[in-house]
Amino acid sequence: MGIFGEAAPFRHDFAAAGGPATASARLEVGSMHRRRLRWLFVSLLAATLVLVEMLNWNNPSKPYASAPAFCSIAAPAQRSPEITPSESLSAALLSYKALQECYGGPKGSYLAPYTGMAAAWPESQALSATLALAGVDAASDSIRSSIAQSIAVLQNYWDPKGGYFPNGRWFSTGIGVKKFDDNAWLGLDLVRAYAITHNPSYLNQAEAVASFEATGWSKNEHFAIPGGIFWQEPAYGSHRNAVSTAGAAFLNARLYAITRTGLYKNRAEKYLHWTVSALTLKNGLIGDQISPSGRVSKNIWSYNQGLVIDTYTSLYGTTKNPYDLAAAELLAERSLTYLNSQQRLEHQPQVFDSIYLRSLAHLYAVVPNSDYVRTMQSYATYLYQRMDRSTGVIRIGPMTSPSTGWLLTQAAATQIFTMYANIAGHSRRA
Repeated sequence: MGIFGEAAPFRHDFAAAGGPATASARLEVGSMHRRRLRWLFVSLLAATLVLVEMLNWNNPSKPYASAPAFCSIAAPAQRSPEITPSESLSAALLSYKALQECYGGPKGSYLAPYTGMAAAWPESQALSATLALAGVDAASDSIRSSIAQSIAVLQNYWDPKGGYFPNGRWFSTGIGVKKFDDNAWLGLDLVRAYAITHNPSYLNQAEAVASFEATGWSKNEHFAIPGGIFWQEPAYGSHRNAVSTAGAAFLNARLYAITRTGLYKNRAEKYLHWTVSALTLKNGLIGDQISPSGRVSKNIWSYNQGLVIDTYTSLYGTTKNPYDLAAAELLAERSLTYLNSQQRLEHQPQVFDSIYLRSLAHLYAVVPNSDYVRTMQSYATYLYQRMDRSTGVIRIGPMTSPSTGWLLTQAAATQIFTMYANIAGHSRRA
């Protein structure tokens, strides 16, 4: 046999003896086993996490199980005269203390009902409570210093491509579909933080949020009424909402007041005009959303009215256009008539009402109106009667609801107590 005929058995014998071919095969088999083990480990870890999450979310009897026992004790409503400004300020400080003790998480974050950090929406309202108290004389330096810590937490929600994720990030991957209303709330918090601290990074971040908001403007000309900002990223829905569009309008109006950049003024007026023209109901109030076919939801939420009032008021502060002020006052009058009738204001989520009442406080700073003060005092009294006077805990409504959860109610109460104390002149305005 030739040389090539002899080589094959030689290679076979060498491999059988444990030569290079066997070593290579063994390496390949070992690598394959390691890949399988890694895959098995990752699969078991993922299954465990999913199982834990399912067990937690299917165990509604233990929300905020790690919170102190006093946080879950419901205080019965107490009869009391109307709250005084000094009582309101004391209630604000006490309710904020309860907010931290019951729902505060690590490094300035807040807790979700069962696992992990709170979603962006309650985080934004808890930050709003901190910002409200940071502007009163009785607030401690620790409250003011916590602003930076709370805002640092927001980086856990930020997408480098633009916008805050609703449930933070898992490593580099965002969790949930980004919501334009969540981003508006956080952008407005950043503007308020800048006004208090003059930290330019907060203003820069608020401008980045405004840029993200602009990507939500609908360009679909096939809609019955084109335009408006989607509630969430366009690929996941077609409704355009008052809260997202008017929220972006107010954010841009506030940015214009600070920077005097014409782009922000143009956006604010564009978004505001669409909200009013597309969503105003027959009673003159703002509906919730509009479908592609042009059907407007007749749900009347207090915070939608507040966002429109606030945008008009903010624009008037810079443009001095009398139409803006007249429009703000008219919507305030109509909304007060509606919401103060049949206890409609109390029947809305407290966090929605805190946003609405804040708009009245801002309008009051321009045009004092005793109706605004009376409404704020009445609502603060309503909350005060439902607050545990020893702990500051307020419990109204179902805890796990995204709109009326305990964390949101507690944050709203702190804001409302602070607002009434401010509007009554017993602390400087936040």
